[in-house]
Amino acid sequence: MHPIVQTALRSLQGLACARVAEQCRRVAWLSRVHIASPLLEERARSVVAWENQLAMLRLAMTPEERVELKIKRAIYLRMLMESAPARLQPWVDEDDLADMPASHLFEWVAYDLERLELDEIEATLTPREEERYAREAGEFKGFE
Repeated sequence: MHPIVQTALRSLQGLACARVAEQCRRVAWLSRVHIASPLLEERARSVVAWENQLAMLRLAMTPEERVELKIKRAIYLRMLMESAPARLQPWVDEDDLADMPASHLFEWVAYDLERLELDEIEATLTPREEERYAREAGEFKGFE
């Protein structure tokens, strides 16, 4: 894996966590359940910073590196989707937010956003990228 792609993958995950934290704060506010977590607050403020970092990385990437990033991110998201039943098993998404631990809310929001991101990536794959994605997903043994 190209080093810039590896850096971008880490940045994408940082951005994903920041977006989840931001969404958790919105959900908690809308339900009038205030979840106070310094970690959630810090990550929510960092969405713009992660987006800026990713924009700079993408500008520095070759077209091939951008394709590699898209495919590797999709593989990672697919791995998360496959692990979702184990991560979310004891919880029901219809639980009352007032009784829901912050970690529970975080996992549900993360799952929803990961699923949406994966759908978005898969919808933008060209036929050639789809072929590569299928091949690499089948060969996936873990990230370097």
